[in-house]
Amino acid sequence: MEMNEKQRSRLAGIVLSIILIIVGTWGQIQGKSTKNDITEPEYISLYNTILQHIKADYVEPVDSKELWLGAIKGMLAATNDEHTMYLDKDEFSDLETATKGDFGGLGIEIAMRDSILTVVTPMIDTPAMRAGLKPGDKIVEIEGKSTKDLSLRDAVNMLRGVPGTAVNISIAREGEEDLIKLDIVREIIKITIVESGIIEKHNIGYIKLKQFAGPAPMDMANAIRDLEEKKVKGLILDLRWNPGGLLTAAVDIANFFIKDGIIVSARGRHKELDKIEYADPRKAIAGDLPLVILVNEGSASASEIVTGAIKDHKRGIIVGTKTFGKGSVQSVIRLDYNTGLKMTIQKYYTPSGESIHKKGIMPNVVVKPYEFTKEERRHFRDLSDAKVLGTFVKENKEYNEESVKKFKKLLNDKGLALSDYASRYVLKQEIHNIGKRPLYDLELDTQLIKAIEQVK
Repeated sequence: MEMNEKQRSRLAGIVLSIILIIVGTWGQIQGKSTKNDITEPEYISLYNTILQHIKADYVEPVDSKELWLGAIKGMLAATNDEHTMYLDKDEFSDLETATKGDFGGLGIEIAMRDSILTVVTPMIDTPAMRAGLKPGDKIVEIEGKSTKDLSLRDAVNMLRGVPGTAVNISIAREGEEDLIKLDIVREIIKITIVESGIIEKHNIGYIKLKQFAGPAPMDMANAIRDLEEKKVKGLILDLRWNPGGLLTAAVDIANFFIKDGIIVSARGRHKELDKIEYADPRKAIAGDLPLVILVNEGSASASEIVTGAIKDHKRGIIVGTKTFGKGSVQSVIRLDYNTGLKMTIQKYYTPSGESIHKKGIMPNVVVKPYEFTKEERRHFRDLSDAKVLGTFVKENKEYNEESVKKFKKLLNDKGLALSDYASRYVLKQEIHNIGKRPLYDLELDTQLIKAIEQVK
């Protein structure tokens, strides 16, 4: 059917109109997509639009409160800072409780690293430490459940429980092909902040500081004065596995050894809040005592403040392995509805101006602990799985040359080859796990042995 001139003209007009509409719309879309300066009000408008679409048309109903909570957590996740987080009322209450000293569980500090539940550090003389957990271990399963989509709060709740009950966890460790499965018995965790004594053979004072809690400076001062009265010729301060604590405690303890100058500075966005902590000569109660500090990958935060100050002032010698690298300051802000916001507001800097954060501090003298070979690790797991070690220790409750000899024979009979050091280490650890652990070990603690050499 042929069209007349009038019809063809009308059709051309319609086509042109459609083309103009499409071009105009595409221009708007192009303008939106290439616009790089979306304003804050526009983002708020976008958010509200998306929220309404989800509430109205998402395939399943979604709780509005969950959407708001997800938005808050997503906003904080955008900082890419695992120490900045929203605290619901239970988490905020837990934080307040933890700062008071006693808490239940495994004795482990954990955090989310790249969305994976990760061990920051096990605490000394706790189930986590005795089970052999190490900084950097990835907890991939709790009671057979994957931790992939688990929140930090939910993970903590699963790890905690009635004292005396066990929790099964699976960890992935660098250098290990297979997952390591552990059954750890929960305890009420109560940390003795300071332990001290004299290494009699060398007349050297030894102080193990386990955390920088409120009483730490007073306990440290008492220990130092007691050792000085006994005329020790030097001091070893052990900060291994110390996860940190209060900034004020770190400054006070560093000041015991440093007579003047900067101890630490904290800097952030608001320069008026920047702070420099200086040593007070009147507080330097051990300003001339020869000093060695022991650190490792579990030494974090406040431990690194003290270590950095001592190293930069050349006040002592640092021995061990590189520290953890947690050099940021968090402020806990109380919000409405008994919730809170923990937010990084500053970073720490050593007296020389170096940032600690995600770098750590390298010791003056690097000493790595004994590392089990792959075969030894496998044999040790076989020992544990078959309950061989536990059964042996029930019948041999003391660590001495006789028990070592019997243990080595047992290993040989079962075809489980361990080096002399490894066999002594696992036997001693197992015996100490069920009995009283000595303050220090002059046989197998290679880092402590090197620290003694440095004092001498």
